[in-house]
Amino acid sequence: MLRQDLPAAADVLHLDMAGALQPWTHALDVKLLPKLQPDFPLVVAICGGGSAGKSTLFNSLIGRTVSPTGGRAGLNRRVLAALQATHLRQKALFDALAHVFGASLQPMRDAEQLTTPGDPVYCLSDDGLPQMVLLDTPDIDTGARGAYANRELARQSLESADAFIYIFTNATYNNRDNSDFIAQLLTGMGTRPCYLVYRVYPSFSDAEVREHALTAAANLYGADHERYVLGIFRADDDNRVAAGDRPMAVRAVDDGRDLRSALAGLDPMPLRRQLMQSMMADALAHARQMNGTLRNAQKWLADYIEALETAQRLSVQQALSHFPTDQVLRRFAQIWVATDPTHIKLMRRTGQVVEWPLKMVLSAVRLARRTGEPPPKPTEVDDPAGLMGFDLLHAANTLYQTTMDTRIQAGHGSLDAHPVVRAIQQRLLSKNWNAALTHIENQKASLLSWSGVLEQDLTELAGTLRQRMGVFDQIRQTFAALLNVIPATAAITYILHTGDPAGAVGIKVKLTGLLGLHDLYALIAIPATAGLKKADQRQLEQLLAPVARTWLAHKLTAVEALFEQQITGEVLGPARTAHTRAAELLERIARALAVLEESV
Repeated sequence: MLRQDLPAAADVLHLDMAGALQPWTHALDVKLLPKLQPDFPLVVAICGGGSAGKSTLFNSLIGRTVSPTGGRAGLNRRVLAALQATHLRQKALFDALAHVFGASLQPMRDAEQLTTPGDPVYCLSDDGLPQMVLLDTPDIDTGARGAYANRELARQSLESADAFIYIFTNATYNNRDNSDFIAQLLTGMGTRPCYLVYRVYPSFSDAEVREHALTAAANLYGADHERYVLGIFRADDDNRVAAGDRPMAVRAVDDGRDLRSALAGLDPMPLRRQLMQSMMADALAHARQMNGTLRNAQKWLADYIEALETAQRLSVQQALSHFPTDQVLRRFAQIWVATDPTHIKLMRRTGQVVEWPLKMVLSAVRLARRTGEPPPKPTEVDDPAGLMGFDLLHAANTLYQTTMDTRIQAGHGSLDAHPVVRAIQQRLLSKNWNAALTHIENQKASLLSWSGVLEQDLTELAGTLRQRMGVFDQIRQTFAALLNVIPATAAITYILHTGDPAGAVGIKVKLTGLLGLHDLYALIAIPATAGLKKADQRQLEQLLAPVARTWLAHKLTAVEALFEQQITGEVLGPARTAHTRAAELLERIARALAVLEESV
């Protein structure tokens, strides 16, 4: 699951994690996952420098001469695997071996085939090493100035090995370039053990052999080398071996046993278990690091989405700065009055009769003031469509710039645009923004229009509020109807104009006074000059907040849909999809890590 989901999450989040992911996935594919099969054989690779005697040792261990030998360094250019006959009869196992070697595995036709670069080939070994696949590999140091002819060919096979037989000479035992290359393969993910074979002059004592071999071991493993060296062996130089007349004799410096017997007596299960444990621990450590990187990237994406959505909400509110909101409250007042009980309507008529003389006086005063004065000039306030068109375009341009920017305001700081949206931003730059602006401006008439759905929602809201009125509220409304000295629509307009729109959550109404009446209806219908009590404020907000929310739900949603369609949608859509998909993958990754942490 980790092998599948970690790269998938990096891809979803558009993260360039190849430097961390590629070596990790390759190691899993070659070193770990195929070898979870219980019957997978132990793969032991013979490695070393040019003319160290690798092919001669290989032939000696499999019991017959197969790999070409000679004095020329770099003679063999491809990997030769010694398989058992049982490996060929198990197709799944054979395919797994080919997968580990990274290429199709074909039978060797002749020895000359090994002298040309190409895919690995195999031969059959005798029955002396039944639990093992033995590899003869190209040398690792033929070439000059760091340009090694066979090193990458050798790497492919050496990465697949569970253990190494490292053969070296007096000239190469302390060669740090060779040692560093082998050490990387031995300890890259998990730590592989090795046998050390020192091809040496017969005059060297076992103590000298051991000393030089331990120097090589320290170069490979560091101070903890004793845990991973399976044995130190010597192979004395012999002209008959060099001529191919006799096999290489390899004996341990401690007890004199030969290497072939040591390999045949090797119990693969403890070695494989130890190696798997080591590889799993390293794989898990790398997975945790990459998981942390991915989670940070997902949070980055979440923060970016939130910042862009916040910018969009602010732009939507800016677009509605001059929307004629009093229309909504006037209409709600009309609906409220129209749904009054019969006795309330009768009492309100009485209030209107009482109100009539006051109206006459006020009308006369207004008429007298206008006499002789020129008619007032129309102002921008009289043109809500013009104001709203300006607000729409200004808000749209602001939001477009925010959407295209490489950084975005987030809270008290800012953050870079997420990699998920960068390619989208580049694509959007090629679009005709003026055409989008024209489309947005053309929507102002639709936004100003009265919606049948809004009418229905306000009617349902009036009914809901009436149902919430208790008996005492109804009695007070009856009394307030007798004092209806100011029209309800004028009162609603007054209340709105003393309010402060605040986002999509309602209108916080701030009044300076009330006649002292407490009932729900009078709070709306009769503005006055007395101090507004907290209880009255709560009642007023309980009535006006649903009205404001109903209006805002329609108009804010409409403008938000318009802006998302024309500006932010192509960014927010893929970003939200990527965030959701990444969250799913990261949840699966977390579960997989938890399982592995219990087992390692």
